[in-house]
Amino acid sequence: METPIPKDHPDSRKYKNAPHPYIIIPPLTSRQHFEPGDGMSFEVVLIGKANEYLPYFIYAFTEMGRLGIGKGKGKFDVTSVQALDLKDQEKEIFNGTKLLASLENRIDYKSFKDEKFQGEEITLSFETPVRIKVNERLSSDIPFELLIRRLSERAFLLANLHCGAELDNFGKFAKGSEEVRIVRNKLHWQDWERYSSRQQTRMKFGGWVGEIIYQGDFQRFLPLLRLGEHIHVGKNTTFGLGKYRIIGF
Repeated sequence: METPIPKDHPDSRKYKNAPHPYIIIPPLTSRQHFEPGDGMSFEVVLIGKANEYLPYFIYAFTEMGRLGIGKGKGKFDVTSVQALDLKDQEKEIFNGTKLLASLENRIDYKSFKDEKFQGEEITLSFETPVRIKVNERLSSDIPFELLIRRLSERAFLLANLHCGAELDNFGKFAKGSEEVRIVRNKLHWQDWERYSSRQQTRMKFGGWVGEIIYQGDFQRFLPLLRLGEHIHVGKNTTFGLGKYRIIGF
C-alpha cells in the first residue's frame, strides 16, 4: 500500500512517497446500503508494473468480500471482472472462478497524440472531489495553469517510477497554459470522508466537484488532458478522487 521514493531519486527530498500505481474508483452514487442479492460495481486502474499484479488485486478483493466490509461486515462475491478499452468496450477477464484472459488493451500517452481538438472552449466535469494544493493549502480555485502543472507532474512521476520512463522536465508541459482562462466556474465543494481502520479515525477528503469551462488553445494540452481522465489529478487519487471527464469530446 505504500510506495516509497528511492533514496537515490533526484526528487527524493521533494516527495515523501511516490504516487501509487493504482486507483480504486468507487461507484458514482450516494447509495450506501445494499441488500442481499444487490449488485455493485467499481473501477480499478492499474498503472505500469501494477498490471503484472492483476491476479493479486482480484484475489485481494475476493478476500475482502469473504471477510466482509462496512458496518456489520457485509460479505460479497466477486462475480466478474471486465477490462475496458478507450471506447469503454468490455472484455471479461475473470468470471468469478478463474482468469479468462490477460490485459492487452493498455492505455498510454501516445494513445491520444493524434487526436484533434475543435473549438476554443473545453469543459471538464469533475465527478469525484478534486483536491489540489498550493503552498501546502488546498486551492480555492482551479486555474488551467495549476491543473496542467499538477497533472504533468503526476504523469511524469508515474511514468518514471512505475513505467520505466526517463524523468524529464514536466514543467515544460505547462508552457502557454497561463494564457488559458476560466470563462465559467460551476464547481462546488463536496464533503467526503473515509474511515481509516489503521488509524481508527474518520478522515475528511472534501474537494471540488462539478463543471469548469476554460477558453484558449488546447491542442498541445489535449493528450495530457485525455490521459488525465484515466490517471486523475490532485491529492488522494488512490481512493478515486480527482476523476474528471472532458464533456462533448
